[in-house]
Amino acid sequence: MKSLNTHNRKRRFCTFNIADHLFGVDILDVKEIKDEFIFTRIYHAPDEVKGFVNIRGHVYLVLDLRYILGFSKKDLNELSRVLLFKESVGVSFGILVDQIRDMVTVDHVKIESYSKDQQSKIKTDHNQSELIQGICKLDQNLLLILNSRKLLDSIKQPERLQII
Repeated sequence: MKSLNTHNRKRRFCTFNIADHLFGVDILDVKEIKDEFIFTRIYHAPDEVKGFVNIRGHVYLVLDLRYILGFSKKDLNELSRVLLFKESVGVSFGILVDQIRDMVTVDHVKIESYSKDQQSKIKTDHNQSELIQGICKLDQNLLLILNSRKLLDSIKQPERLQII
């Protein structure tokens, strides 16, 4: 007997804003979202690294997603959040986002691959389009789906991580 869910598979995303664009990551990759944090700067770290945060005695590396995606710098405000990922995504890391939005459920057939033709819809100075694994048209927005497992790879450039 066939399962009725095989053609109606839903995916859930934790969505957030970066520079007035709506992004999302798979909800299964998210450990927690923090609204209170203090960054410890890491000297000689690449610009993509915002710093360390200590959450209940556990230290996390936080990436500046604005920088990674090529958007201009923005000061932290009351809407800024740190989204922490589960260990299965990468060891002890998270991303800084401008604002957390809703949890969105999307039918998997509505998610399109992110092709070269669509890259003009979002301008990235650092050509990080490989981080975007798909797009989905919502009622009032375009959701850019990030591959959270590739975020750490975006800073793993040995020539930039050398400590002097």
